[in-house]
Amino acid sequence: MKQFNEFAAEVTAKYPKNFLGLACSMPFGDDRILKETERAVREYGLKGIMVNSSVNGEYLDSPRAAPFFELVTDLNVPLFVHPPRITIGAEKMEIFRLPEMVGRPFDTTLSITRFILMGGLEKFPKLKMVCAHVGGALPLLPGRLGFGYELRHDMSFGPWEPDVLTKPPAAYIEQLYFDTVCLHPPAVLCAVQTVGVDHVLFGSDFPPVPIPLKRSVDTVRAVAISSEDKEKILGGNAAKLLGLRGGL
Repeated sequence: MKQFNEFAAEVTAKYPKNFLGLACSMPFGDDRILKETERAVREYGLKGIMVNSSVNGEYLDSPRAAPFFELVTDLNVPLFVHPPRITIGAEKMEIFRLPEMVGRPFDTTLSITRFILMGGLEKFPKLKMVCAHVGGALPLLPGRLGFGYELRHDMSFGPWEPDVLTKPPAAYIEQLYFDTVCLHPPAVLCAVQTVGVDHVLFGSDFPPVPIPLKRSVDTVRAVAISSEDKEKILGGNAAKLLGLRGGL
């Protein structure tokens, strides 16, 4: 982790017009990891932090992650959440690269949903959480999570516990940011209509995924929104979120 963070800082310093590295961290780490994460932001000057949505089946709602989220909130930098290589349902995804295509977006979906329902964004309302792959299925879920919340006292649907939210789940989803990694304009539009255009950020997965960058840009260009909103997604929103005065 320390080696990666030093490398990210070095590359950012060497090519400031081309790269802006994020600190690599782990939400369930010990004090040593927390100190390294803080050092990466305060001393190395990295503008954000990235973590996996789960680590060996442990998700972001884990009580062990509370000190990490307190630190991220204190540092006031974006937190990029990306799924791991081994995801939910891995035992049924042994064919067709299903972990990459299906497992990853749904690992993010499960992790962030658990985090919301367990009161994560209630406790850390200033957390700027950026979810990879348009947040998986999260843009589709405000209604379903909403009716679950409305019926939470009806035990015929199963228990709803702990009941710690002070507002419907959709209100917390609106606090999230989604990137555009999907190559599917309707999915980007769904994200825009769910969290608002100011919370949607351009993403490409290039490199290392060998899909031409132009296809990812064209995905945003094809979304039925104004040219001004497309420019926000293609760079303006990220520049604002990362605190870059000159933009991207």
